[in-house]
Amino acid sequence: MTAPCGLSDILVSGGPRVATAIGEALHGHPAYLPIRRAAGPMFGGRGETCTRLIALVLTGGPLPADDLGRFRDLGVLAARQAIPLPVLSEVWDLALAAAARTCWTIAPAGHFAEMAELTAHAARLAIGAREACIQGYAEAPREGGRSRPLRRLLAETLIDGAPAGVIAEAAGVRLAPAYLVLLCEAPAAASCWERASERLDGWDGVLYSGDLSGLIALFPAADPLCAESRAAEFTASLAARARGPVHAAEAFRRGLAGIPEALEEASRVLTVAKAIPDAEDRPYRADELLVELAILDQPAIRGRLAAVLKPLDAGTDLRRTLEVLLACNLDRERAARELWIHRRTLHYRLDRIRDLSGVDPSSARGIQLFRAALTSARLASDRAPRTERDGHRAEETSLPPPLSA
Repeated sequence: MTAPCGLSDILVSGGPRVATAIGEALHGHPAYLPIRRAAGPMFGGRGETCTRLIALVLTGGPLPADDLGRFRDLGVLAARQAIPLPVLSEVWDLALAAAARTCWTIAPAGHFAEMAELTAHAARLAIGAREACIQGYAEAPREGGRSRPLRRLLAETLIDGAPAGVIAEAAGVRLAPAYLVLLCEAPAAASCWERASERLDGWDGVLYSGDLSGLIALFPAADPLCAESRAAEFTASLAARARGPVHAAEAFRRGLAGIPEALEEASRVLTVAKAIPDAEDRPYRADELLVELAILDQPAIRGRLAAVLKPLDAGTDLRRTLEVLLACNLDRERAARELWIHRRTLHYRLDRIRDLSGVDPSSARGIQLFRAALTSARLASDRAPRTERDGHRAEETSLPPPLSA
């Protein structure tokens, strides 16, 4: 489609105004200055760049090879300036939205159909330009077929839910049909992380991003059971070397498009796994923590569980006694050693818990109820409203979002 002459002249003359709108939309963004340095001189200057791109949309044809080359160069520059790919994508979307709004604002009334068609064509051109930009980004850090930076970039792209074919080809990685997502947190130690990353690199096809404070690993899951076994093996080896607790959760969705959703579920499960008093250093799945996940989404039940624990505040170390007993898998001799008390003292404390709460921790029902109550209390502590600077309590926040790649 070729726009009417009057509309074309108005839009082309509005190039500087579009450039200003894009600058205002990106102002304050952490990637604004490096992106501005990289994209500004693409066609001679910001105003000239916007005018050129508007003219390309108005012709109704595809992007010329020279222009695609410029977008590849933009990707190379962004990679060299260490702009993360998700940040680059965010800036891209902000710029496109600002340009589209401005063009619709300056277009005269009566040209709705033409503007709608031009907007659709601009979106198609943007897809090709974005792919060229990602291709340049993928080629920039290439250090051989097994480049660690490029493989990490591939993991971040899959986690972000963006197309990853170009980066996988540049990294020499054959994408699996699906991936199991392992989310892991462990005490940070340089030597421990070095061995953990070497282990991940040693597995064919495994991709990862982050470090021990927040690790996201993608295990190829053509065979989901094999992927689960590898994730459990990795977590166990990490727990054996880490100086402190290791928390891990895993989730699986079919297809590459399911990776972001799997990460979100793993994040929810990890939130619960960090709260249960008898957690082991192994990955948890959602179907293992159905009761705890249900508690997480039921404020009324959490309130009733808090009431179960409240009478224990009248005694000394009664909550701590229950937590240690659960962590010791109900082994009373071991729990007494962990608490540095005599076994008779432990029995006395358990009787005291029964008398104060009316719930017998020696019964299956009682210990299950206390386990749920202690988990709920830890979750409530993690999600407690924060106090703002003005002294007012902030509204209760929702679950923490999945760890960003």
